[in-house]
Amino acid sequence: MKIKKLLIISLMIVPLIVTGCSKTRAEVKESQDNPQDNSIAVEVREIEKKPLTNDYSTTGKLYASEEVNVSSEAKGKVKSINFKLGDKVKKGQVLYTLDNDDLKTDVNLQKSKLKTSLEDAKIRYENQLENFNNMKSLYETGAITKKDFDNSKTSYEQSKLNYQQAQKDFESSSISLNASLNDTIIKSPINGIIANRNIEIGEMTGSSDFVIVKLNPIIVKANVSEDVVNRISVEDNVRVNVQERDYMGKITSISPVGSNNGNIYPVEIEIENKDLSLKAGMFANIDFEIEKLESQIIVPKKSIISEGNEDYVYIIEENSPKKVIVERGITKDGYVQISGELNVGDRLVVKGQEYIDEDSLIKVVNEISLKE
Repeated sequence: MKIKKLLIISLMIVPLIVTGCSKTRAEVKESQDNPQDNSIAVEVREIEKKPLTNDYSTTGKLYASEEVNVSSEAKGKVKSINFKLGDKVKKGQVLYTLDNDDLKTDVNLQKSKLKTSLEDAKIRYENQLENFNNMKSLYETGAITKKDFDNSKTSYEQSKLNYQQAQKDFESSSISLNASLNDTIIKSPINGIIANRNIEIGEMTGSSDFVIVKLNPIIVKANVSEDVVNRISVEDNVRVNVQERDYMGKITSISPVGSNNGNIYPVEIEIENKDLSLKAGMFANIDFEIEKLESQIIVPKKSIISEGNEDYVYIIEENSPKKVIVERGITKDGYVQISGELNVGDRLVVKGQEYIDEDSLIKVVNEISLKE
């Protein structure tokens, strides 16, 4: 009976011993994989040199590259309108017409009178020409005196001048009369978009019946300071941001005369706008490239630590942090141009630097290499 009890107790102890041993090995392995130390995790990247542009930023406003006010030379009531606000229009298309029925009647009457005068002058000329030829024959045969011949010649020449003048009057008056009719048919002087319409059918014409704008290309107008104006040139490419979208424009003009007491200079930039997404009146942020620097040390702005008037970064040397005093230069797109005792290939701490000093134990958990 005692033997049986001992056997049962032994069987119960063995699993406990095994479990205890297994747990000890797991704990040992975990301790080996995750050593309990005071190291601080950091991320690093190798320093490299890159070209850098020094930009001058300002704001501007978009304008139509061309804008015209359209009105009628003739005054009268509007008879028809062919376009509405926002419509595209081509040069030469009829925008609207005026009621010209009375004018047509008057024009036709004046043309008829002019034509009659011309025909009468022509008849008189032909009669005088025939008479002159007859008198010339008689004079050559001695049948009439020289005075009679000279009188016929004078009459002929005068009738000829009168006929020529009648022709000129008819032609010029016809052109003028036709123009007065054409003035009642108003056409677009440019390709563009209807930006404003100030008339309705039945209303009298005014001083600005239609406003038509050309938006492709579109113009950005901005101002630059006196220390920048001589560092940019016509034809320079310019980055323009409108409603969080970037466009490339080209400088088309720079005023040689300053405004605002002489230290602000107007500049115009042209942008291609085929889809017409850019509208006159929108505001724009403009970056002028005023200088290009080659082989500059540029680091992420977040890697620089500032204390008082001092800026510094940490690099890793022999797996230890080293503090390096730096001077800031141009800041652009989240990066900063710096100078100091740094070299290409140095391992710059870009994350975790605010938690370390030169005595800290560190552990590099991520590294960006130039070779990658």
